[in-house]
Amino acid sequence: MKKPAIIKLGVGVLTMLLVYGCQNISRGPTDEELINTRMADWKTAVIAKDLDNLMVAYSENYVSRRGDGKESVRKFMARVFERGHMDNVKVNLENAETTIEEDKATFGPVEFISDRGTMMFEYTLQKEGESWLIVRSKRQEQ
Repeated sequence: MKKPAIIKLGVGVLTMLLVYGCQNISRGPTDEELINTRMADWKTAVIAKDLDNLMVAYSENYVSRRGDGKESVRKFMARVFERGHMDNVKVNLENAETTIEEDKATFGPVEFISDRGTMMFEYTLQKEGESWLIVRSKRQEQ
């Protein structure tokens, strides 16, 4: 009688380990990792002056402080790139912190460093499906 009980216990433990192990294996990146990747890709697009890849980071629900939407960001950044305002500008994400509250997150400060000085911005992202997209940006006072 002792042998079947030990076998049942062993099977039960093995089953729990398999279930627990499978749950850990199936987990994808954390929300913070997704946000950091999104912003790193955004930075790459800014530096490359790649407007199409830059706009991938912005939500259709983006609203500026003036009430403008995503298309205004596209037009603004196109002018910035065309006029050379991003030439020799460094984008620093090293000091940025991510704060997540439910389906919203803040990411900043993002530093734009040029000969004219440094400007810092904070970005608000929202989780849309499995992606985190920029829905707001604001300049921070130094």
